[in-house]
Amino acid sequence: MLPPGPSSPGIWQMRQWFRDPVGFMEGNGDRYGPVFAVKLGALKRCAFIADPAVAWQVLSGDPASFRMGPTNRIFRPVLGEGSLFLLDGEEHRHHRRLLTPSFHPRAVRGYAGLIEEIAAREMAGWRVDEPFALQRPMRRITTESIVRIVIGVCSPERDAEIRDLVREMLAIAENPLALMPQFQYELGGRTPFGKVMNVTRRIEAILHEEIGLRRLLRPDERGADVLSALAGPAPHEDGFMSDREIRDECMTMLIAGHETTANALSWAFERLLRHPVIHDRLLAELDGGDDGYLDAVVRETLRQRPVLPITARRISGAQEVGAFTFPAGWTLMPCFYLIHHDPEVFPEPDRFRPERFLEEPKPSSRVFLPFGAGSRHCVGSHLALMTIKTVIRVVLSRAVLEADPEPEPIVRNNMTLAPGRGATAVLRGRRGTAVARGVPSRAR
Repeated sequence: MLPPGPSSPGIWQMRQWFRDPVGFMEGNGDRYGPVFAVKLGALKRCAFIADPAVAWQVLSGDPASFRMGPTNRIFRPVLGEGSLFLLDGEEHRHHRRLLTPSFHPRAVRGYAGLIEEIAAREMAGWRVDEPFALQRPMRRITTESIVRIVIGVCSPERDAEIRDLVREMLAIAENPLALMPQFQYELGGRTPFGKVMNVTRRIEAILHEEIGLRRLLRPDERGADVLSALAGPAPHEDGFMSDREIRDECMTMLIAGHETTANALSWAFERLLRHPVIHDRLLAELDGGDDGYLDAVVRETLRQRPVLPITARRISGAQEVGAFTFPAGWTLMPCFYLIHHDPEVFPEPDRFRPERFLEEPKPSSRVFLPFGAGSRHCVGSHLALMTIKTVIRVVLSRAVLEADPEPEPIVRNNMTLAPGRGATAVLRGRRGTAVARGVPSRAR
């Protein structure tokens, strides 16, 4: 038996998903229940899963039966065949083992000073009493951070070039047609896909040049960046990556590693500024040197505003999942957004209440899923959490911000959920310093 779902044409459902993802998820969930079948454009056989137990069955299932790689094929022209996003089985495990040391909590802590410096420098250009979208400076902070962490210190010109190319890539990819398989024609760079591929090749050329340079360095000459670690001699029995594999993984981290974090930061500030009691408690605890409440605020933000609303697995054979039997080839989509807003799982889900992550029992990793779960749990989750906490700490210690009174709708931004007005705020002053008016703005 297959789950129920809307009978409207796939192109119409895709349009609804792109225009109002939250309305699409909630409307179908209310009408058809926690497991419902949908058609998203050419993808005719897929099911959203908002039942936590059923979702966990998919997320923790045998990776050979529940495969993620095929669901990400749309990104292959940009990320490459060797991207962690597209690999399954032993290849995925091999790449993950090689990447994990660079994202271990000990390694991640070493990047905190860099991120503090980047965030403080970015804030210097914010102007007083003028509304601006926080999402823009958050993107600049996370773009520069991920470029420095992944590629290391190049020349200032090279760093700026890579940052500009990454931003250009994501701006083009906001067009929902840019990477759809049926529209993947370059036509001399005149189509959205052609423009994406032009930028991809420019980033690729830089990456291959940097990989070649790192291969020539002695171990004591290499930096702490991810590229240097991957291009070095094999650190253990897991072996090494080819130049092409390193290119693919670095491209994946550059493209996917900052947009999600930037949107999570934007939501964190949007939530905090609209909840002054929580904001003031956080500020007081940070002043006292306690990060416990900060961690709870970040987790509650990721619960209420999960940047990635779904994940996907393609089943390689017929599977009994929950009360349903799915034939081979179906795409099953655990829906983090609906699970995070299930009142049976998170009481008062629409209330922003960080205390739920301080009280016992704390939410289980089977229902709190901002970074996925199982063998596909985000390899960069520690870096993302550290970045979010570091930037919040820097901004709150230096800025007096006020929320714009207009509401922030939840909109689709590439593959993520983002504030529809960019988390608009107003800088009212700077903590501990007089604020000069008329400073040129880079935040607008």
